[in-house]
Amino acid sequence: MNTNRREEESLKYWKYPGARWWKFDFHAHTPASADTEHWQKSIGTEQEVTPEKWLLRFMAAGIDCVAITDHNSGVWIDRIKTAYEKMKSQSDNGSPPEGFRELTLFPGVEISANGGVHILAIFDPNATTSDIDTLLGAVGYQGTRGNSDGETNKSAAEVIAEVLKAGAIPIPAHADDEKGLLRVKPGTKQCSLSANTIKQVLEVEGLLAIEWCSAATPFPEAVEKQASALTRVLGSDCHSFQGNNAPGSRYTWVKMAKPTLEGLRLALLDGNGVSILRSEEGSFDPFKIPAHIIRAIEINKMKVMGHGKPARFEFSPYFNAVVGGRGTGKSTMVHALRIATQRENELEVLPEDSEPYERFQSFRRVTEGRDDPGALRQDTEIRVEWQTENSLLRVTWQAADEKAIVEEWQNDQWQQTESQAINASRFPLRLFSQGQIIAMAGKGRLALLNVIDEAAGVESLQQNFEEARRAFLTQRTQLREIEGKLTTLPEVKRRLQEVKEKLNFLKQGDQAAIQQAYAQARYQEQILSDTQAKLHNMVEMLRGTAKQLILDEWPPEYFGESDVDLLQWRREVDAFLTKICQSLEQEICSLEQFVNSLESREQLMAWNSRIRSIYNKYEELQKQLASQGVSDSQAFTRLTQEQQELEKQVKTLQQLETLHNELVSQIQRQQELILEYRQAITQKREEFLEQKLEQNPYVRIQVVSFGFDKQIIEQSLRELIEAPDERFQDDIDKLVSEITTNTEDINCKLEKLNNIRSVLLDRSDTIGGRFSNYLERKLQKPEFADYVMTWFPEDDLKIQYQRNNQWYEIHEGSQGQRSAALLAFLLAFGEEPIVLDQPEDDLDNHLIYDLIVRQIRENKLRRQLIVITHNANVVVNGDAELVHVMDFKNGQCVVAQSGVLQDKQVREEVCRVMEGGREAFASRWKRLGKEI
Repeated sequence: MNTNRREEESLKYWKYPGARWWKFDFHAHTPASADTEHWQKSIGTEQEVTPEKWLLRFMAAGIDCVAITDHNSGVWIDRIKTAYEKMKSQSDNGSPPEGFRELTLFPGVEISANGGVHILAIFDPNATTSDIDTLLGAVGYQGTRGNSDGETNKSAAEVIAEVLKAGAIPIPAHADDEKGLLRVKPGTKQCSLSANTIKQVLEVEGLLAIEWCSAATPFPEAVEKQASALTRVLGSDCHSFQGNNAPGSRYTWVKMAKPTLEGLRLALLDGNGVSILRSEEGSFDPFKIPAHIIRAIEINKMKVMGHGKPARFEFSPYFNAVVGGRGTGKSTMVHALRIATQRENELEVLPEDSEPYERFQSFRRVTEGRDDPGALRQDTEIRVEWQTENSLLRVTWQAADEKAIVEEWQNDQWQQTESQAINASRFPLRLFSQGQIIAMAGKGRLALLNVIDEAAGVESLQQNFEEARRAFLTQRTQLREIEGKLTTLPEVKRRLQEVKEKLNFLKQGDQAAIQQAYAQARYQEQILSDTQAKLHNMVEMLRGTAKQLILDEWPPEYFGESDVDLLQWRREVDAFLTKICQSLEQEICSLEQFVNSLESREQLMAWNSRIRSIYNKYEELQKQLASQGVSDSQAFTRLTQEQQELEKQVKTLQQLETLHNELVSQIQRQQELILEYRQAITQKREEFLEQKLEQNPYVRIQVVSFGFDKQIIEQSLRELIEAPDERFQDDIDKLVSEITTNTEDINCKLEKLNNIRSVLLDRSDTIGGRFSNYLERKLQKPEFADYVMTWFPEDDLKIQYQRNNQWYEIHEGSQGQRSAALLAFLLAFGEEPIVLDQPEDDLDNHLIYDLIVRQIRENKLRRQLIVITHNANVVVNGDAELVHVMDFKNGQCVVAQSGVLQDKQVREEVCRVMEGGREAFASRWKRLGKEI
């Protein structure tokens, strides 16, 4: 799909609220301009350019907004607007002209100011030819309309002032080229025009932008500072449909909610890189959205939200701000999202006395009355609509059973998905509630470590570690089972020796030869039986092997006509394998016939006859012994059978002995593998932090292998030995100090970990008697030793923040400094949606701008942001694409207003509910005038 077609499709199906990008041509001429030579020649011919043809060419170029800027004339503006309205009406009635797409027309004019400088004036889309004529009169243009040779009576600075007075936007045309305000002398940075004249123009309050044709052209040195503050836009300067200036040849991407003059003005104020992008700046996909976005959150029948009708929050793929006074439900939305996406565990790993944990636990209770602290009701329902690259999902959580279901939008309806998993891989999300960030900088570092693991992809390494640990535990269980069986080996050997001695005694005398022959025959019969069984098993084993020589079918949906060569390769492989299988089946049949024929072989028949003769003689001997008064005539038979059984037991136990020795070696290797995987986890964390925090001016984070915090390590050790209270404190303090006294040398730490394990397993003299007796009881359960042998304290994080170009430990900083350090890290990585609940708390104003606002602007280029805030600077200077204003009315938290900052009603609501709102707008858009 070509670029224009893709943009057309994206626009057609653009379904997100808030601001988006529009393809804007700031400078386009019509046949009303006398220097459109090709168009002038075609007048009166079939090639004559009509308003309809003109419009269709810009539509074909994928232009969304075009400024009609003829030389000192607006005569074609009404004609083009009339033609467009007719085409739009046909489209609305279901019969659009071929090639029609919606287009916003911005009436304008290119004015030739006194001194030869050209100035574009861009009016509101409702303006007409009359408005252009009025402006031309105000600037004193008395030349021929449509020509560029005449000039106004007023200077360029005065022309710009008149344009602003008329309510339009002035933009010096092709400022770096011929007739341009800022053109320089060839090969220099010297002004072609008088520097004083240029400065007068640049000092006009309200001048926001210039048309700049080439990014490579330098600003004049004398006015470089002033000029660089202006937004640089591009237009085609189209004079015909051929050549380098055709429609779509040069344009500017402008971010607005709707194409209005006010929206354009605000975008120009934001400037390049924020709300303005030039077509020459390389590849830019204005409709690219993150792989995962939250489309909407819907809250139904909470205690103070969603009664009567659900409270629904829809979101832009970019930066969404949720604002409001205290008690208006801002954090309610965050808690609801946490519940529905099953992210409660991120708070549960915080200390139980931490404020965010306690607040959330109070919130998620089902209320039993008006004064009860819970926020949920039995019939509360939370829905989250979630968009991935190829599907739209919905999670619905109900308080009644505290369960959630996952559905997918298919065939114009919601259908339950086969997988009901709700996890971080399916719904990747960063969610940081108020106070959570501060907690993670302190005793809640484990929660921060979990965030790092999820972002760094440590999960697979964790799985390797846990699987290796489980394999070790299984091996140890097998070892104990084998050792239990091997305890019988000495006794079995003793009994075997005793049986052999009795048999030797019985073999002495006349009957010895018969009994010996009988014993030998029994052995032969057993060996023959085993051999015959193995031969039959070989046949079945080969048949099973033949069945495995068949490849799985390739899914046909992944191969097409272009893959003929690959499919032919597969057919040849299948044919060869079929041939092998056929040959193998023939050989198997031959083997089976051979095995079956062995039963009737002459050699076997002769052996059977000989064996029967031996058995007959043995039976006759037993009768003779019985007649002579021998009490146990079956003694030889019984002892012979017992010898065979005992020898079999010895053989089995000796095999177990070999297996035991192998298993001991495997367990040793498995312990080494566990350590290797555990260290790989630490290394992955270190690499991630090094990459994401390189040259970060706010925060440094170091991974400390196996931790350094005495309290955290003690908790881990007590969980291991199942002594969560304060028992054995002196002994445990000694053990923990082994690790915490030297936190840098990893080899030293590993040695000390082994020392601790030895103390626990051997109950050395260094520990007290009560602790030793307790461990003795624990060791009666053999699996306890296994857990001790694979115990590793969790890694910890040393966090430092920078102040006055020096680094300090995080605990030495103020709450604001700790928060800033963690925010700088959390915003430094990730492409999944991120939700921040009042991140500016405890930050001073310069940190709010330098850290939060800058990071928001960088983050929204790659991820969706939802920021709950009471600071106007975050909303205004962060350039929120969509704003939800919350309020408390009639006992309910409601969305009072939703929209974009260019909407006056939204700005008024922001100013009403946010302290410093007017100051923030005034600071950002001070050149707009007094009205916000």
